[in-house]
Amino acid sequence: MRKARKIHMHQTMFPLLIVNILENHATKERPLSVTEITEFVNREFGPFAMEKEQLMNRSTVTRILDAMEFWTEEGNLLNFKVTQCGSENKKLFCLERPKG
Repeated sequence: MRKARKIHMHQTMFPLLIVNILENHATKERPLSVTEITEFVNREFGPFAMEKEQLMNRSTVTRILDAMEFWTEEGNLLNFKVTQCGSENKKLFCLERPKG
């Protein structure tokens, strides 16, 4: 009888999960907050959390979003930019794709 393998999510995949959430659930007209992104990630990718209560917390999501916003700011590293689409009082995020 073959032993079942446990599939673990490595932290290097976290930015890809966040991009997936932004791509599928956020628009410029309806950007997502850090809390909403965190909830989507944990709901959609929760099975990969294994023994942990959640895959990512708000602090992790915030750090990743800040880094992604910085590294995609010029728009020439990847084919999208992570931008704050909300007011200064509340951080709301969406993806912007260059027109071309």
